[in-house]
Amino acid sequence: MNTAQLFCLYLLTRLVGRTIVTSKNMDPRIILLFILSFKRGICFEECNPNVAIIGGGIGGAASSHFLTELFKNNVNIDLYEANTIGGRLATVEIDDNKFEAGGSIIHSQNKYMQEFVKLLGLDVRSNNNQRASIWDGNEIIFEESKWELITLAKLIYKYGTQLFSLNRYISSILNKFEKIYHLQDAGYSFINISSFMLAINAEFPRTLQISIKNELLNLGYSEKLIDEIVKTTVVVNYGQDTNVHSFVGFVSLAGAGSNLWSVRGGNKKVPEHLIYRNKNVNVIPSHVIKVVNMLTNGTKNLYEVHYSNKDSTVIMKSVYDIIIIATPLIHDQKFPITFEGFPKNDFYSIGKYHETIATFIKADLKPYYFGLEEEVDNILSCNPNKTVISALGRLNSVEGTMKNSRVWKIFSNKPLKSEIMNEMFSNIKEVQQISWKAYPEYSSKIHEASFKLHNALYHVNAIEWVASAMEMSAISGRNVALLAYNDFVQKYCLKKSEVQENSDENTPSTEL
Repeated sequence: MNTAQLFCLYLLTRLVGRTIVTSKNMDPRIILLFILSFKRGICFEECNPNVAIIGGGIGGAASSHFLTELFKNNVNIDLYEANTIGGRLATVEIDDNKFEAGGSIIHSQNKYMQEFVKLLGLDVRSNNNQRASIWDGNEIIFEESKWELITLAKLIYKYGTQLFSLNRYISSILNKFEKIYHLQDAGYSFINISSFMLAINAEFPRTLQISIKNELLNLGYSEKLIDEIVKTTVVVNYGQDTNVHSFVGFVSLAGAGSNLWSVRGGNKKVPEHLIYRNKNVNVIPSHVIKVVNMLTNGTKNLYEVHYSNKDSTVIMKSVYDIIIIATPLIHDQKFPITFEGFPKNDFYSIGKYHETIATFIKADLKPYYFGLEEEVDNILSCNPNKTVISALGRLNSVEGTMKNSRVWKIFSNKPLKSEIMNEMFSNIKEVQQISWKAYPEYSSKIHEASFKLHNALYHVNAIEWVASAMEMSAISGRNVALLAYNDFVQKYCLKKSEVQENSDENTPSTEL
């Protein structure tokens, strides 16, 4: 029996003894509850972990939500955020209206995002019914009509019936991926992206090792379709070419489909509400400088977090049982974290994140610059090296109240020069630019990424090497919550002989 158990026994005997003396009508079931709790090896103090979550985006918010559910509110969470809650879900304000500045669309099959919106009582708005065109830098190679039947006829004339086959194929990929929800509902967790993908489908690990172009060519799709339609979706969603691995290409194609929506008031409302409505979460507006693996007598794993806020040079420290990092671990990140006392002190990825520039401009579009006779809502590039931009789109406010908006968002891989903006627009009233380390630089040689970095140190953003999207971050948030919960309960809350019993009766503890 260790010191903590002896202390629990001492408190138990003191409490039960005092209760028997002071309450003649004490319900014996209450006494029995305490005795059985101790008999099962559970110490309430030990099973109420102190958790640090570093990063307040959707991944950190989802982690805090699922951890609170798993521990049934018996958890203390300090959430560190150096900037603003929401992370890459953010808004920008122009003329007293707010517009999505980061992640802007959610797919109808995104189960967790839908559940969060329902749980939090948020409203949604549709992101459909906008006309788009594809531009190669010389001409518009495809333009949607105001009438859907005419658009469909134009697509069939240009690309044949392969578009229907491709749509069915992407739907089949999405349907297979939905197995992750059933696995997580059953309590399964995964220590790296390879085991994660393999558990969902035996063919999925291969999709990380072949480019989307080669995958679709092998399936018989035409190079024209790939170089124009498929490439456009990858350029628009990830600012990259069809040499990205095929799974992220599938996600990109799914994001170009119908039934897309967003949260009224801004997608950032989801992480904001998940965090601020959770009474177990204490937000610390500071950046983490260092995480130290503390040497103990072997009875418990503890980590020390060193942090400081932007207005102070004072370094503060706090100790935790569990650390969840919900921010990319890349060498050029704004607030790098030093790791000390670990067998391996460098948990940083060997890969890089892609820099995307979002330019917001209030102005009138010059259609003839793009070879258009009239304005369309979206101009999408299939050749960003020549077009300079990846995409240009008319924005509606996050409240969905604007018609014929004069506010546009442009994605590009480099900051736009004023000369280019003047060629594309007239009557320019306002310009704002935001630089994002938005998502990884993808290739078909994806490196292994781990969700579990050390005994009780976890990384949400490992999932982004599979694909970067709001739903993927939410899924990863639940995965690390399951990992942390299963690890902690089995180490500190149950006797070894009862671990399997708990696994069989409640939650599978298998790490795959």
